[in-house]
Amino acid sequence: MRPVRGKIMVLDGIFSKKHDMAIIMTMMIIATCGSFMQIVGTSWDVTSHIMQEPETFFTPSHAVLYAGVGLLTVAAGTSVILLISNNELRGRSVATPLKLIIIGSTVCLVAGPSDFLWHETFGVDGLLSPPHLALITGMLINAVATVVGLVRIAVHITSSSRQRLIKAAMVPAFAALWFTTTWYVYMFSLPFSDGENFQFNLNPNIASLIAIITLPLLSSIIFLTASKSIGRFGAGTIVSALVVGINIFANIVPSQGMLISILPWYSIIAILPALIADIILNNPAIKSKLGLRTSELIAGILVSSVFYIFNYPMLTWAFAIPLDMPIANLQGMQAVTNLTSNFLSTLPVMLSITLVPAALMGLLGALFVSKKITIPTFQNQQLRPSEFILQEK
Repeated sequence: MRPVRGKIMVLDGIFSKKHDMAIIMTMMIIATCGSFMQIVGTSWDVTSHIMQEPETFFTPSHAVLYAGVGLLTVAAGTSVILLISNNELRGRSVATPLKLIIIGSTVCLVAGPSDFLWHETFGVDGLLSPPHLALITGMLINAVATVVGLVRIAVHITSSSRQRLIKAAMVPAFAALWFTTTWYVYMFSLPFSDGENFQFNLNPNIASLIAIITLPLLSSIIFLTASKSIGRFGAGTIVSALVVGINIFANIVPSQGMLISILPWYSIIAILPALIADIILNNPAIKSKLGLRTSELIAGILVSSVFYIFNYPMLTWAFAIPLDMPIANLQGMQAVTNLTSNFLSTLPVMLSITLVPAALMGLLGALFVSKKITIPTFQNQQLRPSEFILQEK
């Protein structure tokens, strides 16, 4: 994840049309809700396919997904009006997330009919089909846009109540970004991409290697960026807990109880490292003793090291073939029924394989955040002139 590309962008001053600020803030919050609902509905829909439930357009998962698309379409339309009507706005730093929402929403709207035509032409497809890849790409653009937009607009808002609202909106925004990036990796890692006419599954060893490299790296980057952006103790933990909650709601609960047996300890192990990392990042005594850079490095390692457990149950399938799990040869309900036992029986082996590389990738992610991402600090609700927001140094 690269929050900003290209040359350094200095935060601009308060816009001349102050009513536009209120509109942009409202629109970013609406887009955050849309991005959140979109990824929840998408993940839930995949679980429904795995469970081989009857496929119709009118399903609860589709309702959540397309409600999110609708909210993002409203945000995109508002962005178009703002950029057209306010010439001054186009040169401001907040114009970039507005443009990204327009692009991401357009890609999603095109991907929907394209997926229908793909099904009509080629029959049942897999996870990594061109329309699905276009859809998740649009979703990722939207998720990045909402995070960058909320952080950038926060420095233009002087009202303390609106500041708190923006900070609160950052929690689901970062959770949606985290879960969307996870599913982007799943597109290339899960063995669900063999359709009737096209087989897009990658080599199982390459697919599992992609997961081992990218998932802990992204976890570290997003957790630390969320913690720095929201700037309060517990922020990173709440974002992590919300991601776990989305996973439980969309991927575990719809399994008709077959994946719930390890839910209590899964939840604890998935969230506990984030809580410890949060303490290290925000406890004054610990941070003073270790230093900010070291605190961030340790936090990144902690959060990323348990990525295999954090991403239960979906990630188990990425290693099913390399570890010769029985679920590699099963489909639908049979596979789901055996997934938890396969996960638990191979957990010691998986931890021995993934802990060290995951910690290293978490370290790299923390180094990236420490060196490349700076979040604005506030003093009496004003940005210090030397600060930049989500930019490359």
